[in-house]
Amino acid sequence: MTETPLPPNPPRRRGLKIALVLSLAVNLLLVGLLAGGAMRVARLDDMAGGRPDLRALWRAIPDETRDRLRETARESGLADAHRRPDRDMRRARAAQMNAALAAALRAEPFDAQAFASLLSGDRDEAARRVDAAHQVLAAQIQALTAAERAAMAARFEAGLRHSDRR
Repeated sequence: MTETPLPPNPPRRRGLKIALVLSLAVNLLLVGLLAGGAMRVARLDDMAGGRPDLRALWRAIPDETRDRLRETARESGLADAHRRPDRDMRRARAAQMNAALAAALRAEPFDAQAFASLLSGDRDEAARRVDAAHQVLAAQIQALTAAERAAMAARFEAGLRHSDRR
């Protein structure tokens, strides 16, 4: 019996594998660029969505007034109220809120008003703190002269133009 020779091993397609990996990397890069651009446009649209640009406004405030605002915030406790709690505290608060939601779902009779209040979470308290901060800001700006407010308005508008270019 004669043995038939085996066909040679197919050539390794190392080049094809490299091309596929490079193609995948380029595709991921493009998807990342497109997603980043979409997020930036969404952020800019959100800023223009009926809310003032508070960062530009803060930068426009005269230095002495900004210092007084910081001092007032420290004295009134507003500064501490706006600090973000640490991660463990946020998790504990979320667990507490979730437990209260579960209890409200099991309650008989179901209280829709109480459930809706739980869903709003800390939003109402946060809104009260923001409103208080806005009142303090408005009072400090009211104490400025007309010339100081005009200069502040010019700095604010310049800050808006700067943020529009970003």
